[in-house]
Amino acid sequence: NMSIFMIIMSLPVGFFVYYNIFGVRFYSQLNVLAIYLALGIGADSVFVAVDSWNQAFVNPHIKTTRGRLNYAMTRTISACFNTTLTTVMSFVATCFTPVMPIYAFAAFASSVLAVDYLFMVLFAPTWLMLYHIHFSDQGGSCCYCSRSAGGVFAANEYNSDSADTTAIRAADKLYSCCPYSKGEVTQTQKNASFDHRQLTEQERLSVVERFFHNKFSVLICGKKGENGKVKPFAYFFIAAFIAYGTFMIYEALQLTPPTAQEVWFPDHHMFNKELNDRLGKNWQSGADSDYLKLAVVFGMTAYDREGLGPSKKPAFIWLFPDDNRGEIIYDDKFDLAKESSQRFFMETCKQVGELACTVSACQHGKLVKKDAEVTCIVSSMLKYYNYVDGGNFTHPGKATVIPEAKFIPLYIRFFTEDNVNFPLNKRTAMSNVIALDEKQTKVKWAMIQLRSSMIFPLGNAAAHEGFKVIEDFKDARAAEAPEGMKSVFQTDTLPSGVGWTWMKVEDALVQNLFLGFAVCFPVAFVVLVFATGNVVIALMAVSTIIFIVGGVLGAARVYNGWDLGVAESIAGVIVIGFSVDYTVHLGHMYRDSPAKTREEKTRYALTYMGGTIVGGSLTTLLAGGVLFLCTLMFFTKMASLLVWTIVLSALYSLFYFTAMCAVFGPEEGFASVPSISDCIGKLRNKKD
Repeated sequence: NMSIFMIIMSLPVGFFVYYNIFGVRFYSQLNVLAIYLALGIGADSVFVAVDSWNQAFVNPHIKTTRGRLNYAMTRTISACFNTTLTTVMSFVATCFTPVMPIYAFAAFASSVLAVDYLFMVLFAPTWLMLYHIHFSDQGGSCCYCSRSAGGVFAANEYNSDSADTTAIRAADKLYSCCPYSKGEVTQTQKNASFDHRQLTEQERLSVVERFFHNKFSVLICGKKGENGKVKPFAYFFIAAFIAYGTFMIYEALQLTPPTAQEVWFPDHHMFNKELNDRLGKNWQSGADSDYLKLAVVFGMTAYDREGLGPSKKPAFIWLFPDDNRGEIIYDDKFDLAKESSQRFFMETCKQVGELACTVSACQHGKLVKKDAEVTCIVSSMLKYYNYVDGGNFTHPGKATVIPEAKFIPLYIRFFTEDNVNFPLNKRTAMSNVIALDEKQTKVKWAMIQLRSSMIFPLGNAAAHEGFKVIEDFKDARAAEAPEGMKSVFQTDTLPSGVGWTWMKVEDALVQNLFLGFAVCFPVAFVVLVFATGNVVIALMAVSTIIFIVGGVLGAARVYNGWDLGVAESIAGVIVIGFSVDYTVHLGHMYRDSPAKTREEKTRYALTYMGGTIVGGSLTTLLAGGVLFLCTLMFFTKMASLLVWTIVLSALYSLFYFTAMCAVFGPEEGFASVPSISDCIGKLRNKKD
């Protein structure tokens, strides 16, 4: 209970760091995932602390409670620092993403995990001692007195030194407040406690430790006393896991951004039921609002978010997305009133309306939706001019452009003057495609708007194809544009969750994945070198991590048929941090083993860390498994990816990494950091 409370408290304290120290004020649903990460990693740290505390009992060199606590916390602080550092660094690598909500999630998760480790260092000694003094004998504390039946309590933990523990309890006022802590209870404790140094090595081990020592390690290392002989199961595990990992890495490399729009709800959800029902009835063509709306814009050169524009507005801070959005920098040379500009604008309208689009995103072989019209403000104003100024509704004028001197006055009349043949409401509906400057003397910008034949939402590949069609057209027109019309760009006019913006977000997530790999793998190797003190162990551990990451991403493609979407891109970097934990623990124990041979070192690591890995993986699986109850597919995807990560991390660390240690593990300081340092020093001395 105390350890769970400590993990839960890391969330509000981590939020305090995130909000007040890092200054991140953005909080989205994605940040909720940090709860499951904290529970999983925090539970792993608790298992390390408790197992170290229990293992100190079987160590014949530790004779006092203080020595036992010192042993447990020294190991816990060292081992958990290495695992926490690699996990936090995986989130730090995610912070390089240009997608702000992902950055906010990574910053929050880093804060929570760092606080969780700090709490473990500060408070684990306290709750370990509270448990040992007040709860380990099932008596002691006042609230447990009601459990007694005649005041007899059975010890559930062997005392590292009964006289030492008795003295501590005698000085504890809370312990002595219980009436059963005197007399018969003390005698019962005295009878139940015995000198653990009289036990054999096997008797001192727990049930789980005996399983790993007597059964599992035999599978990996062979029977005790047969060191140096062939270990068939170890070779089999190495070959099998390398083959499976290589295949999964190959499959992971085939992952691409989604070829279809990501699914956010399960098939049975009412949203998808309605959609599938319509598609099943051949209701393929939706309303106009289902088609991607595009615009070719003239008159804007840049969008300043650095606070350097003419108005000197404050710079945009992406963590405050609703404030200081930026300032548009307009092209001073842009002048739509010029006759050459009008002709170019109308010719662009004509060409985009006829533009062929044969990619998969488009329908009917045209960019513009069938029966849809291109909104061309200059053509509409010219038509109005010919009917109102150049003639009448029966005999319109034949002007091909609006006289430059009449353009601005006509613009004002076009949006304000009523005419029975030209309803004002239809004209004012076009006011969002053009704008005058503040002095009402010049057009600041204008755009050509069209309803494309692309139905959104689009998959990433289809979106790129459609984007290229309109982008190539824009570039071609810019190359032919007269002076004053060269500042042109194209965009969609839909919310940011669809269209080109979402396409860019998906691209950024994929780029962030590979950037995360570039940052996390070198960091993981450096941490492993210092954690294990040996380059060979670190290289074997990195190979284990590579196979785990490849296995998780490969599983997304092979078993689930997913693309490299939002959840997969985020999880790909997080996996590195999670996959390091169990391998680091085993490598750390291999290094600390007093044994001389690689087989016995591996046996020692499995005996004293195997149970910790199994317990930590089970708690993390339970924490991540809760996400399967969510409705949104994003969270159920994250649950699947977390489960795959933990399962593969446990399997690869217990079977592949330990088999590698049993077959290729360094002995007698080979490839250790001190020995390499000595070799480098000797080489330098020879050169001198």
